[in-house]
Amino acid sequence: MSHRLNNRHECYNNFRTDLFALEFAFLGYFRNMSEDASLHLKCLNCGSAVENSFCQKCGQRVRDNTDRSLGRLLGEFLGNIFFLDNRFFISLWYLIRFPGRMTVEFLQGKRKKFISPVTLFLFFNLIYFFLSPLSDYSLSFYDQMYYQPYSAWFQETVRTKLDVLGLTEQQYDPIYQRMSDSVSKSIMIINIPMIAGFVFLMSFKRREFYFDSLIYSFHFFTLFMLSWISLDCVGKLLTLLSTEEDSILATITFNFFTFIGPAIYGMISMHKFLGIRWYWFIPAGLGTLAGVLLSNFIYRFVIFLLTIWLT
Repeated sequence: MSHRLNNRHECYNNFRTDLFALEFAFLGYFRNMSEDASLHLKCLNCGSAVENSFCQKCGQRVRDNTDRSLGRLLGEFLGNIFFLDNRFFISLWYLIRFPGRMTVEFLQGKRKKFISPVTLFLFFNLIYFFLSPLSDYSLSFYDQMYYQPYSAWFQETVRTKLDVLGLTEQQYDPIYQRMSDSVSKSIMIINIPMIAGFVFLMSFKRREFYFDSLIYSFHFFTLFMLSWISLDCVGKLLTLLSTEEDSILATITFNFFTFIGPAIYGMISMHKFLGIRWYWFIPAGLGTLAGVLLSNFIYRFVIFLLTIWLT
């Protein structure tokens, strides 16, 4: 009996060995076929002969162009939009941990190390689009109509429009707010060239190109948006953990994430960006924050005009 069991075990082991050998031979055959075939492939982008997974001339990845599945399309979308590689995390770490350093290194030519400043901004702009943590960038109809420096210029025009539409101000208010929220999130990027203009005026002796100030502004405003997003998350946490001192704590939190934190970050980042002495970094940082506030004022004006026109 034991002799027959040993024979069975021996036959089973021999069968497994033969099966694994066949499997490795099968995989090796097709791997060799694919490697041999790659020697004769041409890049679909530039037509150059390729010998590995990437074209040596243009850098495009070699892939099967017959794959037209939705899964592949979704994968490429996520890869291109959300840049699922370590450059995103490196850029985010530098943005938070080393104010101004990523801007300086990017301008020195170390661009492969980080993702594009525009891409980084668009990522957080997308998050902001869904959260909308601050109403300061999308004021209500009544704030725009009566409480802004430019309000008196357009009151008669708006009232004439409402008469044509047959709506009262109360009826028009929710229509305006929905459109204003969408417009304000969609054109948030126009703040950046305006901020860059203010930064350039402060730094033209040390940074003679507007491009340098634009890159800095992309990074600074991205941090500014990240601060608002963090404010929204912390505010919800404080709501869950509300105490008797909730109002005081909420006020401190709001001021830190909207003014104090960005102001300190602006000072340190401008010191790194311009290479200035420490006694100049305070006015430079405050000047950057003032540029943000002035661009916000212009931005509100543009939002008001566009929203009235689109509704």
